[in-house]
Amino acid sequence: MSISTAHDTTRWLRRAVVVTTALGVAVTAAGCGSGDEEKKPKASASPSATKSSDPQATAKAEVLAVYRGYWDAQVKAYAKASPLDTDLDKYAFDKALGKAESELVALKLNGNVIKGEPKLSPEVTAVNLEESPKKATITDCVDVTNWKLVKAKSGDEVKLPKERLTRFVTTINVRTVGDKWMVVDTQQQDRTC
Repeated sequence: MSISTAHDTTRWLRRAVVVTTALGVAVTAAGCGSGDEEKKPKASASPSATKSSDPQATAKAEVLAVYRGYWDAQVKAYAKASPLDTDLDKYAFDKALGKAESELVALKLNGNVIKGEPKLSPEVTAVNLEESPKKATITDCVDVTNWKLVKAKSGDEVKLPKERLTRFVTTINVRTVGDKWMVVDTQQQDRTC
């Protein structure tokens, strides 16, 4: 990997999240926490799917289910550098979908894929059910330590700068599109967690 490509990859990693940066950046995005959280069954993304006496608790559960579905779709897409047959557009919308698609193009152009899985520790930190669309914010510690950038043809790991963040705080904006919660934006902070 050239110095320029390594620099671009570092820049991407610092801004990645939920994916993620601009076209032309060699990609590796992320998640953090205990791996047990990744195996929880997914709830439906539809607000009418889970009924509770507490609308805030119901919304939080739905938002987390959509966020986990978003990451599951990203892992599949990044493993083959393609959004096809991954349901990424079922969970991501607006800026979040655009970022992921740009990163997938960059991966494909560079002949790379990302193997393994990130670890996530998401927490819904705000929910607003009074506005239309409804909105929520998630704060996550994304750990990409075991999500490796590799050459698609050879499977060889791409060497990345050691000073890059492999665990970072990410803020995720989720809102309803129609009656369905979707991830609309992700912002990685330049700080570890």
